Amino acid sequence: MSYETELKLAVSENQLPALKTLPFWKKFALNASETFHLGNIYFDTADRALNKASAALRVRTKNGAFFQTLKTKGSSVNGLTKRGEWEWPIDAPELDLKGLRERWPESLGEYPESEFQPLFSTDFDRTRWYLNWAEPSARVEVVLDDGFVKSGDLTSRICELEIELLEGDEAALFEISKALQEQMPLQPSDKSKAERGFELLRLRGLA
Repeated sequence: MSYETELKLAVSENQLPALKTLPFWKKFALNASETFHLGNIYFDTADRALNKASAALRVRTKNGAFFQTLKTKGSSVNGLTKRGEWEWPIDAPELDLKGLRERWPESLGEYPESEFQPLFSTDFDRTRWYLNWAEPSARVEVVLDDGFVKSGDLTSRICELEIELLEGDEAALFEISKALQEQMPLQPSDKSKAERGFELLRLRGLA
């Protein structure tokens, strides 16, 4: 298990072109930006055991490779989120139930015997930069996600910037956010993609 610590900022759709070309990236980024597509399917049991525990389970497709991720309940304040995370490669875009059972954390209680089922999906383009922040010292990944959460005929827009701590002082996330907000109006966001998916399910009367 690893712990995910990230700060999320909401971006308006019309800000995307300007955000990608901010002088900030030339000054601080270690690399030119790279963009790739991510497809994700989120799963839960019929009685929504994971959602009730504020956890999320997904299968991700990236560049022809597949990954399964389980995230547990965390804290989220002013855009900063901390939560447990397990991620491992899988052979096909299907749930790896054996791997899930092996990694199932005690914090989620007993492993549910009911079947997991696909509930909603996310499809988005991700643009990524890496930064080494000097003061406070940290190594950071910054990603800009542009796409949609989908459930049936309903969709919810994904347009957000995530600043994730890879190593070092988490206070750097706030300093990076502050520096970006000096160049563009961005607002902290505490809502995950999974939460948006469940909002769509509720609108469909399925949650």
